[in-house]
Amino acid sequence: MKLTLRNLSLLGLVACAPLSAQRYLTEQFDAVNVQENVVYGSNYTVITGSPQLQPLVMDVYTPAGDTETDRPLIVYVHTGSFLPRYRNNLPTGAKDDSATVAMCRTFARKGYVVAAIDYRTGWNPASPSEQTRKQTIIQAVYRSMQDTKTAVRFFRKSIAEQSNPYGISNEKIVIGGQGSGGYTALAYATLQETSEIQLLKFFNTETSLFMVDPTIMGDFEGLGGNPALNQDNHPGFSSDISMIFNIGGALGDSSWLEAGEVPICSVHGVNDPFAPYMNGTVFVPGTPFAVVNVDGSGRVTELANEYGNNDIWLNPPFTDPVTNYAQAALAGTVNEGNEGLFPITALQNASGPWEWWDSTTVVAQCALLDIDVEGANARMANGYLSNPVYEALGPIAGRQRALAYVDTLQNFITPRMYRALELNVGIAENSAIAAGVNVFPNPVSRFTEITSTRSNIRNYVVYDNQGRMVRNDSVNNDRFTFDRTGLSAGSYFIELFFQEGSLTRKLILE
Repeated sequence: MKLTLRNLSLLGLVACAPLSAQRYLTEQFDAVNVQENVVYGSNYTVITGSPQLQPLVMDVYTPAGDTETDRPLIVYVHTGSFLPRYRNNLPTGAKDDSATVAMCRTFARKGYVVAAIDYRTGWNPASPSEQTRKQTIIQAVYRSMQDTKTAVRFFRKSIAEQSNPYGISNEKIVIGGQGSGGYTALAYATLQETSEIQLLKFFNTETSLFMVDPTIMGDFEGLGGNPALNQDNHPGFSSDISMIFNIGGALGDSSWLEAGEVPICSVHGVNDPFAPYMNGTVFVPGTPFAVVNVDGSGRVTELANEYGNNDIWLNPPFTDPVTNYAQAALAGTVNEGNEGLFPITALQNASGPWEWWDSTTVVAQCALLDIDVEGANARMANGYLSNPVYEALGPIAGRQRALAYVDTLQNFITPRMYRALELNVGIAENSAIAAGVNVFPNPVSRFTEITSTRSNIRNYVVYDNQGRMVRNDSVNNDRFTFDRTGLSAGSYFIELFFQEGSLTRKLILE
């Protein structure tokens, strides 16, 4: 059953009312195909101590039975505190985590191609040296960013040299990050200059060296550097993207974010104890040590709006229930009126309420790593720190609650992605489709008949003269009767959606 947070009112959140059926906005496909462990590159990992070359793999999700060949691509970066699952003392941290799979499958059912990537991990969270903890984690974020860019270049190379086997667009690519993957996505969107990574806060006072040196680790694309530490993958192809979304991550430093960078959509717990919502210190579940000072989603969104990077989402404004809830929660804060931020306000939901896991699977997989049942239970206990209500509800109701949060994430992120990718393609007014559309009578007393002779109308959205959505519905026919009952007199705009795109007509309601 499709859950919404309205079904689970104890969460104190609101889910979006169903949108009319529209590809890339709502689910269109019943089934999803998954290609597992596709190799997208290789590079040196330090997880074992000395550098060793490892394959970089991903799971690729596509809508089953789809015939489109120019589909938007989402590269999805999982959580895990930049350590392998279970070795990180957590029950999550891999591309097949429950919440990651649910997000990827839902996007694919909407028509997107989604690549859930594994990436190089490894740092030293238990070091007694703050300098070592800070250096190793910022290097881990840097390597994960390089690997994510490798994945984007892999797909562009596949278009150019392999006749586009994944059926994706060369121009419409989004990076999404969940938990620690959000750190990666934010770095991807903002980190471009050596001067940005070589700040005083990232200078190791014990070694008198900067913590990240691109001449050694490779540049921001993952190219160059010491060939014993970094391997080039797919040089000559672009890693440009259209936007990122960040679920509970943070930015290494606010100075990284500048005007003209891609839009950033974020979801974050206001009281997150591990990744600060505004500015603060990172703590890792299962470890006692502070790591590094960062800027969370509240500060990131404040700057993205100040610089105009999120302006694409301002006009027309979103007026769905999820957005309305977010705007009400932001009222009276530094983010009041900001676009692109969904704050989770309840204390018990502050960190990862969308996460869940199967305890039997955790125990079995831990056993393969020589971790006993007590150790498996300890890892699940650490997981409950991010999602305490899950433990209280138990596995069945807890999973339902987590899926409700997944629905809310989808309902907040998807419309913004749809607009940033310009998926609402306008139909030219001199086209045959536009010429075949008729609205009569107009002005409208109560009813008007809208017909299309060249292409079926999939659905429509009506906006008032301030750009607010006031009505929407499915059609899937070449004609329908519009009833203006409940709408005040005045000027409105009706946007009609076809397979080929959309066009808008003005309505005058008497």
